[in-house]
Amino acid sequence: MYGNGRDQSFKVGRIPRSRRGLARRVIGLGRGRVVASGIAIVGLVLGIQVAVPQVAQASVSCYGDYCSGKDPQATGCAADAYTFASRFDSNTGALVELRWSPTCKTEWARANSPLSGGWIKAVQSTGYTQWGTIWNGSYSWSRQIYSPSKCVYAQAYFGWGGPTLTTACI
Repeated sequence: MYGNGRDQSFKVGRIPRSRRGLARRVIGLGRGRVVASGIAIVGLVLGIQVAVPQVAQASVSCYGDYCSGKDPQATGCAADAYTFASRFDSNTGALVELRWSPTCKTEWARANSPLSGGWIKAVQSTGYTQWGTIWNGSYSWSRQIYSPSKCVYAQAYFGWGGPTLTTACI
């Protein structure tokens, strides 16, 4: 029932003829603007779908515990990794980092130093350890550890009297 007391049945989702003009005035659209707005919305939707870039997934050869003991570079886990914790020695320029891969769910130690020799390791709070060797002037890394519930820290000894650096256990 509407204001005039007569029953004006209509289909669901359709504005009765007597109310269409009111709806256009409330929205601020005339007949031409309704069509133009519809075309603009369809174009906008299609344009957005075309403009969204496809995100490439990192290609990895392992996941989780299957990565433990493996090289993060060789498995592809290093591709999306970032640093969780780090320590830097300003006297020698030595750096140790604890790295984590969100794709592989693993951690490992990475170091860079102008000093030659030494070792690097990733250590789980249980004592489980993965090792690596430090080469001068380039990044070196340990093997990976899968540790979803225990903290892991990175430690590096930069040989020939260099420092031993340890990150926080995360």
